[in-house]
Amino acid sequence: MERVRNNNLGLIPLAGICSYEQACNVGYGIDRSVSLLKRYVYVETQLTNIFAAHLAHVPEWEVKCAFGLHMWLDAEHSAMLRKRITEMREPPHDLDKTPDTAIELFFQELIRSQTTLELMVGIYGVAKKELIRSLNKYLVETNPLVDHPTCRVLKIILVEEEEMQLWGEQAIQALKITEEDRIAAQQWQEHLQCCLQAAGGFSGDLEKSANWTPTTPRAEDGKPYDMEVEPRRDARFADKYNSAGKIDEYYLEETRPSDERTYALIYKRLKEMTVPEWMGPIIYKTKGKPWDYYVDMSRQLWDEARHSMLGEVGLYQDGVEFYKYPIDFRTSLTLNTKFEPLEAHIILWYFEQRQMPKKTGKRLEWEIAKTSDNELAITFQDYDWADEVLHTQIGRKWLVPEVGGLEELKQKAEELLPRIVEERAKLDERSDQKQWWPDFLTEMRAGRDRTR
Repeated sequence: MERVRNNNLGLIPLAGICSYEQACNVGYGIDRSVSLLKRYVYVETQLTNIFAAHLAHVPEWEVKCAFGLHMWLDAEHSAMLRKRITEMREPPHDLDKTPDTAIELFFQELIRSQTTLELMVGIYGVAKKELIRSLNKYLVETNPLVDHPTCRVLKIILVEEEEMQLWGEQAIQALKITEEDRIAAQQWQEHLQCCLQAAGGFSGDLEKSANWTPTTPRAEDGKPYDMEVEPRRDARFADKYNSAGKIDEYYLEETRPSDERTYALIYKRLKEMTVPEWMGPIIYKTKGKPWDYYVDMSRQLWDEARHSMLGEVGLYQDGVEFYKYPIDFRTSLTLNTKFEPLEAHIILWYFEQRQMPKKTGKRLEWEIAKTSDNELAITFQDYDWADEVLHTQIGRKWLVPEVGGLEELKQKAEELLPRIVEERAKLDERSDQKQWWPDFLTEMRAGRDRTR
């Protein structure tokens, strides 16, 4: 029904946000909006925590990579929603308070997923699917003009959530290898769906189904979830304790050919997966920080996972499988099992800080790549350098206040270094330390010759 025909001079009215009729929809009041947004904050926050808790322990490389990205995106989404709530006449407190004990139970069950397939089903087949439904419902029911700032935030979030969910659904199908996998996934999905239904969904609007009876909750013992900190790699990766390839020495030695030094840098990028594996436990176990801490740390974790994927692509470019040669995880295993989260973060910062000097750090790595004809490696090093500058800033931002000053931070790191050297050396005994670098170098060069 057209109530009046305005003369809009042929221009689209209301800034193109919506029609006059849509703007006449009463929509949500502030209290209802804030109540829903707080529930969405809780969801995004819990998903961030779940990614942090499981990234190291899932063995599949591709899942680790996706978890790194999705963790950062969900941390960003939580931050966007938190900011919007503080604009809506609501004091910015209680943003980390559980909005519904039934939703809390759902996430307590989800985080206790026991296999990668269960985890994927819970995150992408249930949680993100329901979040997308809830956000779409909000956008349909609210007044798009009066509540435009909220709608803008939710639309941005929706785009990324739908991309994540699509990746997850495809991954779930790939992981359903046997009939037993399919049955287990279905049973776990139904259990989680029942828990979620009991909460009325993330918006609290769903009716509880009489057809579903939940199995015994895994969280019924009341004990806090205890994450598995030991990193794992899938069966494609062999000799995970092999440190025979002295990558740092190879690219620093000026007597080596420029292509070999550049290949060493590419492999160094590949090996960076150990950093997300040790950052996950730091983030999950560090409680009570401002949300900006988790956003910053999630961004750094994602950057490090992305750097590892740059190495993966660097090997792909010259026809070598990224999992064919050893990618040791001694550092993440050591830091996750032998160090407290704060200690592990201090060591992380120290390692990053050591990459800043011009003569030995990231600038040198970029200059080494430039001496080769590997244009892709040059670009990779350019962005890696920029990212690492950000990472040292993140470390200083959160660690200096924690330990009392920059000098105190350096001193604490240097006190910790002998321990990590000693503990990593013990892990060398788990490998025969077969030298593999010459074979890798020969295969990379042959591949480059074929693709020229």
